[in-house]
Amino acid sequence: MDRRDFLITGGAAAVAAATPAAAQAAEAPPPRIRPDAERLTLAMAWADAPNGPADRAHRLARRFEAMTNGRYRIEFATAEHGPESGADLLHGPVHDFVPQHPAFSYFGGLPGSAALVGQDLAHWIAIGGGQMLWDDLAASHGWKPLLAGHSGDVPPLWSREPIMGLGDLAGRRLSAPGLGADVARGLGAEVHPALAPHAAAAALRDGSVDAVEAGDLTNSLAAGFADAARYATGQGLNSRGTAYALSVRASIWDRLPDADKAILAAAAAEEYQLTLAAARAHAGLARQVLEARGVVFAPWPADIAEALERVAEATIAHVAARDATAARINQSYMAFRGLISGSLASAAV
Repeated sequence: MDRRDFLITGGAAAVAAATPAAAQAAEAPPPRIRPDAERLTLAMAWADAPNGPADRAHRLARRFEAMTNGRYRIEFATAEHGPESGADLLHGPVHDFVPQHPAFSYFGGLPGSAALVGQDLAHWIAIGGGQMLWDDLAASHGWKPLLAGHSGDVPPLWSREPIMGLGDLAGRRLSAPGLGADVARGLGAEVHPALAPHAAAAALRDGSVDAVEAGDLTNSLAAGFADAARYATGQGLNSRGTAYALSVRASIWDRLPDADKAILAAAAAEEYQLTLAAARAHAGLARQVLEARGVVFAPWPADIAEALERVAEATIAHVAARDATAARINQSYMAFRGLISGSLASAAV
């Protein structure tokens, strides 16, 4: 497969980057792998197609191989993705772990105004105690988690028909990740499992779902949303998007040399920053292309905005009350969010 990179600059190039057939800078060739390289398998939550999250997973794998001078070879598995997968590594939304414990939602992205933008989420995890809490939660399920990507802030809700008020959500078949699905259910929608961008566009196209939340505008454009849905409404149910993780099986992580653990963590952190940068740099131009192709953007109707916030708050409170682990994570997250909000308010004065 001819992989493409989106590390580009300039308005015309960014418009091209928002087009699936874009001629972008080719990905660097993979490093030379040693004959005695340790082979690790990686399962993705994404279709293995260019111009989407799968590219990020491939780039991360090749970066780790290069940074370890070919001592590792990452092989992409065809096995089913998810915490029950037999792969050594997983690349996908943190929300894939929510069925294991709902408190994983704090690390993947919360619904409503409680959500942190991608950079602030990384800051909480890096220096606010989030990584330690995430490690403890994931270890109990056999994994070591690392932030490794993001869907982009402020994803819209894509739909086949206009959403003008709460009544338009009643009975709609809606797909959203994480606690966004619980919020959708509270707003009267019929909830379907979360879908990756290419699968979400296909489901809209064939009528399997009526509305989906599927990430930033560049990925949505590349996945074909402009041909599948005409309406892009609001800021999504998970209002600041969702984080992706590189999850390493605990037995693999524990036997890695400390230097290789640091290298893998650095490679994942760099990929996280690259996805945020790409989403921010290309969002405006991707929106222009989508509008030119007939997509109608609109804010949340007032009644949905009010109800969404109320239901999101109750949903998060329910998760926080689940057990001592969830309560501890909620306390850390909300304390950090309050600190960041206070800093922003002071800076604005």
